[in-house]
Amino acid sequence: MNHNQGLSRSVLGKQLRKNLLSKSIRTATAVLVSGLSAAAIATEGHGVHKDIEEVIVSGALDKSRQDTALPVSIISGDALRAATKNSLGETLSSLPGVQSGTFGTNVGQPIIRGQSGNRVRVLQNNIAVLDAAAASPDHANGISPFAAEKIEVLRGPATLLYGNGAIGGVVNVLDNRIPKAVPEETEIQFLQKHSTYNDQDTSSLAIDGGVEQFAFHVDGTYYESNDYEIPESTFLPPFQDEARRGTLGNSDSDSTNLTAGGSYVFDTGYFGFSVSDLEQEYGLPAAPPGVSDEEGVDIRIDLEQTRYEFELGLEFEGWVESFTAHIGFTDYEHQEIEIEPEEEEEGEEGEEEEEEGPGTVFSNEGFDSRFTINHAPVAGWDGIIGLQVQDREFGAEGAEGFIGETDISSFSIFALETLERGDYIYEVGARVESSDTELSSSCDQSETTFSASGSVLRKLTESTNIWFSTSLSERAATEIELFSNVDGSTCTNPADDELVEHAATRRIEVGNPDLDTETSTNIELGILKHSGSWTGEFNLYYNDISDYIFADFTDDPEIVVYEQQDAEFIGVEASLTHHIIDAENHHLDIILFGDYVEAELDDNNDVPRLAPARIGAELSWVSTQWNASLRLVDVADQTRTGENETETDGYTLLETYVEYKIPTGAAGNWAVFAKGNNLLDEDIRDHTSFTKDSAPAPGIGFDLGVRVNF
Repeated sequence: MNHNQGLSRSVLGKQLRKNLLSKSIRTATAVLVSGLSAAAIATEGHGVHKDIEEVIVSGALDKSRQDTALPVSIISGDALRAATKNSLGETLSSLPGVQSGTFGTNVGQPIIRGQSGNRVRVLQNNIAVLDAAAASPDHANGISPFAAEKIEVLRGPATLLYGNGAIGGVVNVLDNRIPKAVPEETEIQFLQKHSTYNDQDTSSLAIDGGVEQFAFHVDGTYYESNDYEIPESTFLPPFQDEARRGTLGNSDSDSTNLTAGGSYVFDTGYFGFSVSDLEQEYGLPAAPPGVSDEEGVDIRIDLEQTRYEFELGLEFEGWVESFTAHIGFTDYEHQEIEIEPEEEEEGEEGEEEEEEGPGTVFSNEGFDSRFTINHAPVAGWDGIIGLQVQDREFGAEGAEGFIGETDISSFSIFALETLERGDYIYEVGARVESSDTELSSSCDQSETTFSASGSVLRKLTESTNIWFSTSLSERAATEIELFSNVDGSTCTNPADDELVEHAATRRIEVGNPDLDTETSTNIELGILKHSGSWTGEFNLYYNDISDYIFADFTDDPEIVVYEQQDAEFIGVEASLTHHIIDAENHHLDIILFGDYVEAELDDNNDVPRLAPARIGAELSWVSTQWNASLRLVDVADQTRTGENETETDGYTLLETYVEYKIPTGAAGNWAVFAKGNNLLDEDIRDHTSFTKDSAPAPGIGFDLGVRVNF
């Protein structure tokens, strides 16, 4: 249960809340389905009221969203700029079916349909980031959302394009660090923003230009924040420093991200190179109560990442229409440092100075490469054929080095093909991946995994599609699941008194070298209304995973062991938009949305840290000079809990965004904006967070800023 006894609801009030929310979700689902059907019939033969902008899905078949059965969500343009936060998970958390696995505000990993970590693959420009985020929930993604031009979230069958391990989904962050064309004139974008709840100042600059056949891109982002504010009445665990009440201790951060890239563009393609450097330091919340009684120890992470990318794109006439080669080299490491307060000399009682304890270095160094061919139709089938090769070294050295240096390599081939016949579009795909994970010569696991998918899309009208898909995907165990606290010389676990704790999570993770591959069978049904006065999407999915790998608690609550059980996930995602006003220079929309997922292990226990149900509404007004929205989200109580996990109270989140474009003539495009966060000042505990009891979300706060485009 939630530990905020002072603010806890009565039993009757909680039950009414659950019943109302459950009824609301059922009603919204029914309304969405009937609304889409009615809208489809109403607009049939009468023209469309408003067309959704056609957005091309990159890395796949270069198709618009409405011409594919692949379940893809895309956020870009003004919507992305308004949603961007420090972490990738928080940036995407407004999308149906996507939530954030937080560890304080400095870490937010994407959760897709109740799955995260090793089951969600995070990419930058179609290739892996190769950070350490999947290794632990306290590790931030090595990617800055501020530089993104578009972010795609792929679910279900689409994931086989990028790896058999992406059973949950794929997040693909796309930017312009390697330009594919020479801009007609130099473009400059600048952002300056201040956040009141943590005194964060954010500066971001991007420049795109070119001369003759050469194009270049540079960008940089810097932010620095203090500890963030939380509601004054918020419960904090006994070991939380009382002097910090009203703020969450050790939640400050600073980050610098610099990128430079360029391309040579010719008649039939381009060749480009980029280099980026990310430096980030951030604090982690105190250990959860009941896990560690240690007081006064702050954990800080000092992260550095350098990334090099090479990309070649060619166009042809003939069966091979285009070829793309993309290679990324990443050198990533972060140090986890324990900061312990030390009392000063006698006579200065009560004052403390910080003493830095020994740290542990996590490193991930290697490359990911992807080679694809888009081919012309053969017997009506066109599509993509690809090859992907990855090789890296991962390990942790130091006081909490619970996994030795591990070599991981993989080789895969994949294909995705599409056929259009009348009102039907068929898509089939397959991927074969060979992987090797080696801790030592005597502790090695090699697996060959297979994924396949098939889908059919039926065009009910010019504006409405219905589709069905099924997929089979296998996932090999990762180095963390296999070899955490494993002796490389014997490939066995050491004695309990020799196990190494991960200081940030206050857990001892014990790997299992005998883990089998997971096998996921996914079935999905969806309907998409992409134009007209009513638009929206409804997806219903079922995912049966054999030999699901999870961290199972032992008799000692500080020790978890990676085990396997079968698991079932079932869920629904829905969004519905009504274009109330659609004039030439302004339009007013109302948007309804919601998502729900439940997941159960074979022993009838629930999968831990399962995202609760959400339902919400947004009112959006856009005109030539104004962009404004008001968003209300109701998050349900989460009573479906895993072993050794407490229930979490729901909350209501109210947000607003207002932007005004200043008319300046030839002096560039200027805009000022303000965003209100948690306007009800709710005590927000995300059930998906490992630190929900010791690290509530920020209280009421505002983002104020200016954006300039030249």
